[in-house]
Amino acid sequence: MKRLQRVLLLGLLMLLPACKHSAGPTAISGDFTPGEHTAFFIDVAHEGGVWIAPATLAALGVDVKASAAPTLRLSWKGHPLPTRAIEEDGQWGLFFFAPAFHTRYTQETSFLLELGEAGTPLPSRTPEAPTAPPLPGLTQATWEEDRRYLPQATAEIPWFWQPIYAPGEVASTLTLTDAVAGPLTVTVRLWSHTRFTPSPDHRLQLYWDETLQGQWDWSGQGMQTFTASWDEAAPQGTHRLTLKTPAVSDAGVAIVWIDGWDITYPRTSVPPDGLLQAQGQTLAVGQPGLMVLDVTDPLAPVELGQTSAAGVIAADPGRRYWIGDLKTAAAPVRLRPALAIEEAALAETTYLVIAPAAAHAALAPLLTHRQAEGLVTAIVTPQAVYDTFGAGRADPDAISALVRSLPNLRYLLLAGDGVADPAGYDADAGPVRVVVPFTRTTVLGETPADARYSLSAAGEPTVAVGRFPAETVAGIQVMVEKTLSWEAAQQPPTPIFVADDEPAFSDMLAEIIPLVPGGEQAERLDAGEADSRERLLTALNRGPSWFTYSGHGSLSQLCDEEILTLNDGQNWKQPSVVIAWTCLAGHFAHPTQASLAEAWMQTPGGGAVAFLGPVGETTIFEQRPAAQVFYRALARQPRLGDAWLQVLQDKNNAADVRWGFLILGDPALHVEPAP
Repeated sequence: MKRLQRVLLLGLLMLLPACKHSAGPTAISGDFTPGEHTAFFIDVAHEGGVWIAPATLAALGVDVKASAAPTLRLSWKGHPLPTRAIEEDGQWGLFFFAPAFHTRYTQETSFLLELGEAGTPLPSRTPEAPTAPPLPGLTQATWEEDRRYLPQATAEIPWFWQPIYAPGEVASTLTLTDAVAGPLTVTVRLWSHTRFTPSPDHRLQLYWDETLQGQWDWSGQGMQTFTASWDEAAPQGTHRLTLKTPAVSDAGVAIVWIDGWDITYPRTSVPPDGLLQAQGQTLAVGQPGLMVLDVTDPLAPVELGQTSAAGVIAADPGRRYWIGDLKTAAAPVRLRPALAIEEAALAETTYLVIAPAAAHAALAPLLTHRQAEGLVTAIVTPQAVYDTFGAGRADPDAISALVRSLPNLRYLLLAGDGVADPAGYDADAGPVRVVVPFTRTTVLGETPADARYSLSAAGEPTVAVGRFPAETVAGIQVMVEKTLSWEAAQQPPTPIFVADDEPAFSDMLAEIIPLVPGGEQAERLDAGEADSRERLLTALNRGPSWFTYSGHGSLSQLCDEEILTLNDGQNWKQPSVVIAWTCLAGHFAHPTQASLAEAWMQTPGGGAVAFLGPVGETTIFEQRPAAQVFYRALARQPRLGDAWLQVLQDKNNAADVRWGFLILGDPALHVEPAP
């Protein structure tokens, strides 16, 4: 189960001492024999210079003792990156400048290194001799902590630090290292959470050492960025940054959520990341003999030689420079063999599983079963998909690209959990994961949307998608065993219908029941009745069932009366296909809490063999038309995923239902026992 028990630190506190890496080898992930692979991914967690030590290259199979520099090519998403081979004690190492391209799924950038392929040498240019008075460069420090997930926020990564309730304030003590007098700029990023009338309904004040440096008024919800600049006479040392939100509306308490802030200031020494922006025509860094690269275009760095004996170099105002020692630059996080998927080998695939390698053995019986049914099966690892279609990094677009490349694909099973926290910072989540895409919905905002993987190149849903929301291999094995047991059963499942205690929910079920085979003999329950919970658990324990619920719900319960709760999966020992017309019960990607669906899916032997339901919030008025399409399709389609695909393909259904509902379980599951 997911538990977020620690503060998530996203930003780098760039004021910490420089972290110099030794010239020893970087860890190489994956089992391989040197010389076996010719392509590797280099994962880097920072922007700046990167040094790959000779010992690391040797472990890849490179002849680092050759008289000539090794032939190597480096690229990012097909874009060539310049490198410099440097001989060290008779052995070759490799230097390059790594741009940072962070996403919500990873804070690392992956670069492709190909052995034996001619690369692009690092270009050089001789700068003019410094003539202007030297000026210190500008460095930027970032403070940001990800503590609270706000899916309604429109940020690219909707995680935030702390709230301020008007009237209120937050204050932080900050230390600027090697700072000198000059321009100081503070940029604050926040989510404006509330909206009131009249306008404006929000005010933010920024104080630096008790002096007001900026004030901004605005209205309504939305992401906001505010910048204050001033000349600071004494920036060195410790300062107090205070953000205040005075009350400007009597209609309610205004709330903002702080995302983080950046501070730019002049610095007399090279910062840990080596990056400085020039203020004038002569850049002063205070250290002689350091290599200087112009990295204004991070994909096309240019070497400018070394800082002079006085620790200066000619520069252009506004351009960015990396300054450092090439061979003491930071090491990569890891190197690993690049995995490749042969699309031609998968061309006939109709049933595809994406699962970490450790889970392949647990999934083998299910693949054998589907193959025996006449489906053409295949299984690939998420990393192979990311490497082939996503430039080495976890990215839902990579999975979408794979799906679009397979013309015969009918079913896609994702075997592994997905999380909403950025870059997998939830350390307590299990290791079995497959990245999840997100979409925006009307009520909840951001919502996990596995159904997006169903789309063809033309943007039409053509593939039935399901997920085993397991964090461990053992969890996947439980779901495989329940799926096979369900389809081996001889007893047809019993329909069970439960309505919350409002007429609209009963009316919805009254429309559905005639569409269900055997619906006239179904068990019907009203959640408002005193013994409804006991009667429901008794019905669920009689044998395999279709259990349909219509009513209010949440991550942890169905209806206010708690007719079923998170832990009830263990209270019925017969498997059920759960179909829930409610809210949030299937939110498998929630960062701090497991959902009903996950808990029931993970129950050995009983609980849910599959769950069709919501990850977001929708209304019954949106759900009713989709439910009718689904049950009509289910009467014609033996497999769960095929029936739900009809809902996705019917554009008359509300978008929030089409993309805000999903299948947890095998999309090829026969809802009734296979003939």
